[in-house]
Amino acid sequence: MVASLGNNAINTLKPGAVLTVTGAKTETDAQKEVAAFLQSSNRDDLGYFLISKDYFLLYLKSGSSLSGIA
Repeated sequence: MVASLGNNAINTLKPGAVLTVTGAKTETDAQKEVAAFLQSSNRDDLGYFLISKDYFLLYLKSGSSLSGIA
């Protein structure tokens, strides 16, 4: 399950928001859950990276495929 921390409602996620994943058996499973969640929310503008066990930071993808802005 994917949840947002703080005052970030799932439907209004912004860069810098932190997501937590519960119930994933491995880090790969957690990453897949975050990717599926962002895709189902039509948030192709956001990327993510792991910041701690089960916690992911969202960032805004730039126009380039090589970098993003947090």
